[in-house]
Amino acid sequence: MEPSAVSKAAGGESICKDKAGDSASKVVDLAQARLLSDGTELLATFNTVANVPTTGTVLYSVRAWSAAGSKEYQLGAKFKDGKEIATFLVDVGSGQQENITNGAVAAGKQVSGRYPLAKLEGLGDKFEWSAKVTVDGTEADRCPGGDVRSRFPGA
Repeated sequence: MEPSAVSKAAGGESICKDKAGDSASKVVDLAQARLLSDGTELLATFNTVANVPTTGTVLYSVRAWSAAGSKEYQLGAKFKDGKEIATFLVDVGSGQQENITNGAVAAGKQVSGRYPLAKLEGLGDKFEWSAKVTVDGTEADRCPGGDVRSRFPGA
């Protein structure tokens, strides 16, 4: 795929299941993260062990790397005291951030955000990813753990 090609990721899905109780924070513990594409948008969903926090600043983010490693993106949804304050994507190579205005949703034990595939130029339809949650600027949990990455689409 050409480096300038738009990500297609049509009809793909990948799920990362996380071990309960491995969070560095008592505020939030990931149960799983899921990426789902309909060919137009990439839906990132984070499921937590307990209800999502309603105090503090919590960032739910996905890092995605193209198969060749030439492109890297961060997709994020940030909440302060339970209310969305930012949904964005960042081209890590250029540092360019674009705010997404379709709104992320946090309710019960789930947070989800939608990201237009047209904005993920060069990612491709097969890529690696990991999910992370930070609380008040400190990493709380990651899926998969450590520096391991999941594959999109999943097996």
